[in-house]
Amino acid sequence: MKNYASDIQMFLGMREIQKKIILNEKCVHSLIENKEIMNVDIEYVVDDTLPDFLTDIKLFGSIAVTSSPSDSSGLVSSKEKQAQLLVSEEEQSLDNITLSFEQELETSCYEITGCCVTVRGRYLFIDCNGGNEKLQALNANGESQYNIPLSSRYSSFDLVRIDDRTVAITTGYSGVIIIDLNDRNVKRSIDLPTQPFGICFNGNSLIYCCHNMDMHVISCKDFSITKIPNTSTSEYSYISSHASKIFYTDPDENQVNCCLYSGVQVWEFKNESVLRNPRGITVDHKGNIFVVGMESQNIVVISSDGKQLKEIEMDQLNRYQPSSIFFDKIKKQLLVSEQDSVANLYNIAYIYFGFVNDVL
Repeated sequence: MKNYASDIQMFLGMREIQKKIILNEKCVHSLIENKEIMNVDIEYVVDDTLPDFLTDIKLFGSIAVTSSPSDSSGLVSSKEKQAQLLVSEEEQSLDNITLSFEQELETSCYEITGCCVTVRGRYLFIDCNGGNEKLQALNANGESQYNIPLSSRYSSFDLVRIDDRTVAITTGYSGVIIIDLNDRNVKRSIDLPTQPFGICFNGNSLIYCCHNMDMHVISCKDFSITKIPNTSTSEYSYISSHASKIFYTDPDENQVNCCLYSGVQVWEFKNESVLRNPRGITVDHKGNIFVVGMESQNIVVISSDGKQLKEIEMDQLNRYQPSSIFFDKIKKQLLVSEQDSVANLYNIAYIYFGFVNDVL
């Protein structure tokens, strides 16, 4: 620079170099102050008990390989995307919901009062027959896999899936039991102050209907019990939940109720010309409520805001006395049990402007 630059060029060049030096000095000082360039030594010390551990332990565990249906709800075709653009959730009509028969399931139950489907595709049923209560599991082909007797100590009424290996069952007397489906034993028994009937699981807690009492909530963390005020129900009431709302049936009043977890009532549905003796209740992935009417012999679909209604008569589906119902969010199917030993599986289609949305 001294050989080829003028005085003014050298002055400006040295000034620019000085700026960069000062900036780099600040960066280095910052690294030192923040201890970001300290040397780190890692020393490994062998625990004295490790030799004994290696000698005593013969097997660290085992690996089991199982297969289960995949959740294809995240796959959206171009036609479905186009339909979703044309119709918002609020604009969708219940008239566009259709059911088609898929499969009949024959159980060894005498009186089915509860049903559900596991993630692996097993069908679970509760037999409420006095003296012979049990949980029965069928595989995806409808073949019986096993029975878990429940009459000797617990009885049974309704069940809900907590995860793929655990279910909770209301005993119909004064308690809830939690069963491990792998070893088929009762993991926990929870005593309750009154007779429980329908039960649901919201991801964190179990919520169940109580005879002539407010609904109770059981925390699955510490199994503490709280109440939801202003939610007294009658015998054979069932319950389901979706987002911030709870939906439950009241057979004595022939009505369906919707409330918040605070107990505030959002809406109630009562139309005895359409729904009589409502029993099982379930909610689909869109928030639509499906209720079975045992005396009215039908399935009633109610929108999440309680403003829309669709009736599906059971004689159209070749069955006549439904007792419980479950919506399989993975396969988009309805499992509907009769009061006797039979249950039926139905595919649900949501059809908008000629497009079939969310159907397998």
